[in-house]
Amino acid sequence: MPLPSTHLSAGAEAVDELARRIASDAPELAELPPRELAAVAKAVLAGKLTEELRAKVDISGIDYEEEKRIFLEGRASEATREAYGRALTQLEAFARRRGRSVLELRPRDADAFIRGVEGSASTVRLRAAGASSFYGFLERETEGRIKNLFHGTRSRPPSSRRRALELPSEDELSTLLEAVESTNVLGAAIAVMAYRGLRVGALPELTIKGRRFWTRSKGKEISGELGTAAIEALEAAGLPLRAPFGELTARKIADRMRRVTRRLTAEGKLEAAYSVHDLRHFFAVREYRRTKDLYRVSKLLGHASIQVTETYLRGLGEVD
Repeated sequence: MPLPSTHLSAGAEAVDELARRIASDAPELAELPPRELAAVAKAVLAGKLTEELRAKVDISGIDYEEEKRIFLEGRASEATREAYGRALTQLEAFARRRGRSVLELRPRDADAFIRGVEGSASTVRLRAAGASSFYGFLERETEGRIKNLFHGTRSRPPSSRRRALELPSEDELSTLLEAVESTNVLGAAIAVMAYRGLRVGALPELTIKGRRFWTRSKGKEISGELGTAAIEALEAAGLPLRAPFGELTARKIADRMRRVTRRLTAEGKLEAAYSVHDLRHFFAVREYRRTKDLYRVSKLLGHASIQVTETYLRGLGEVD
């Protein structure tokens, strides 16, 4: 069936426009007869349409929501899942504004997305890292049919200088525990992190029997002895040892800690607004000073190697 005259007219106009651009951008072709120049323009348009159709075929069989679910569930920690989930939610909103799906975005869109992220440089880097990680996952899952748009992006801000490792003193820890009333759930969480060195991400799944504990940290199962100070703090708070922090997320614990330490810093009661990870620093230094046993500290912290622990303590000024 012949195409409508309006369609033919629009197609001819596109060819003419492209032919003019070719003649302008490639002076070596400008001397071609109009018919040959039009043939070049048609070939270019055909190639572009073929590329677009191939891209549509590549994404037609991909279930974005399912791939997103698998990707997020595969992140080792709750904090990473939440951060990357926010990055993808923001990426989805960006794609909608451009009239496309996330799978239809192009490399030039990656820079535009990064430039549109509001917040600090660390927030921008985190959003870009989340999006890039997802596209890297898709690239592997689809055997290269979907490419990672964020490789080579230029808009990502440079990494800021890493914050110097800090830790509260014994007196500051006492001040912190008094401020939160050591008998409540946050006080118990602070005591477990400071007196046993567990990461905040390990607290929601923590379970205790006697003096032994079991939990997961960074996707790995860990266990050990909790210690008297930590157990006494849990008992004082009246928390069930089978799941003392089961009603909380790692983010809620970290946020509560952040609010308290910021307030105490503003009041001049703390030297710095310490984070939950600074409590782990406190434990590492305290244990190393007590035993001078680098291997023991490494095992208690659950580090992959003693070299990691050595680097960690060097950052805290404990080893040369």
